[in-house]
Amino acid sequence: MSRFGALILAAGLSRRMVENKVLLPWRDGRPIVRHVAALYTSAGIDPVIVVTGRDAAEVRAAVADLEVRCARNPDYASGEMLSSVKVGLGALPADLAGAFIQPADMPCVPPAVIGELAAAHEPGWNVAPRNQGRRGHPVLLDRAYWRAMLELPADARPRAALRGSRLRLVDVEDAGVLLDLDTRAAYERAIQAGSPE
Repeated sequence: MSRFGALILAAGLSRRMVENKVLLPWRDGRPIVRHVAALYTSAGIDPVIVVTGRDAAEVRAAVADLEVRCARNPDYASGEMLSSVKVGLGALPADLAGAFIQPADMPCVPPAVIGELAAAHEPGWNVAPRNQGRRGHPVLLDRAYWRAMLELPADARPRAALRGSRLRLVDVEDAGVLLDLDTRAAYERAIQAGSPE
């Protein structure tokens, strides 16, 4: 699937946790950000860009054994996801058909979803998973919409680039596409739930 790249958004401040959530150990004992990045490298996605901000050196170290590149978001302290998406898109080559965009605090996304979204993609269409009527992550952003994303004002949300776009929703059974670990309680629940595979 080398015609797609991936952006792993790991620059956030983790305001709702004291520690940096993407560096917390996942079920295999390795950091959450590494688990999420490995989902894409294992699926044959190349390049994979990990966008860093807070604790950039530690995040780089967490993914150092993977075939990924890191790009630092100098505006990460603003807390706006869009700034990280723009940094990531700017680090991707121009010959890709699209890019997966996934927050690094969503380690419960099942690997099969990556293949399902890629299979559903066609030029000019964005693709996202849907579970129980709710749209989840990752979003596969078609190349045709990158400029619209890059031109959004700094205070906009990334989803603004999807308004009015061609968006194909792929129904999936696994609610992991909806689960982000914003709080310590959510993290503890996810760890205790064990691996769904």
